[in-house]
Amino acid sequence: MVSAESASPQGAQSGWFEGPVHVFPGRVYYEDTDAAGIVYYANYLKFAERARTEMMRCLGTEHRRLLKEAGVAFAVRNCDAEYMLPARLDDAYVVRTLVDEVRGASLRMTQTVCRVEADDSEMPLVCVGIRLACMDAHLRPARLPAPVRDALATIAGTN
Repeated sequence: MVSAESASPQGAQSGWFEGPVHVFPGRVYYEDTDAAGIVYYANYLKFAERARTEMMRCLGTEHRRLLKEAGVAFAVRNCDAEYMLPARLDDAYVVRTLVDEVRGASLRMTQTVCRVEADDSEMPLVCVGIRLACMDAHLRPARLPAPVRDALATIAGTN
């Protein structure tokens, strides 16, 4: 079901891995901004969610398939965000996701949204710390399926 070796190559739609860090590119669209053309604060959480979803896809699984085959899904247990600088309309950005810890039924990640500058350098905008819980169809904690846990532990360096 899942393997760290199935990571997408650089430039792929789902992003790519640079060592243990998943990199997901994006761009700020009009719908992401407020009246001043600045990204609305809650939309950074959407950027981070998309990056986590695509990281799982790079590892060889999709949320829908995980629910269908293993009967589990992820839910956000805790989330904190530090806003450092704003992104603006048309800015290119990347979300860098690092898996910090994998446990039996949960995992912690750090995600940094960075603006990509004209010289390809990156300026950190928002840092999101997130803890996800694995849940069954009855919304009770459930163990991560072994292949998913193993793939996540491998990129976290805890396997």
